[in-house]
Amino acid sequence: MPSSSRMGVKLTQPNDGTRHELRAVYEHDTDALTASSHVIAVHFQTVAAANNWWRA
Repeated sequence: MPSSSRMGVKLTQPNDGTRHELRAVYEHDTDALTASSHVIAVHFQTVAAANNWWRA
């Protein structure tokens, strides 16, 4: 099973062809991939915090 972070990046660019073309860019400069992963992590953190807020 793929990791959540890999699936998040895949869902960020769902077109296989475009994602394959972009890989040539980020495989040498991972800042964009890292930034996408960070946004996804913050999203999950925000959802988790909101869920806990509603339970309180």
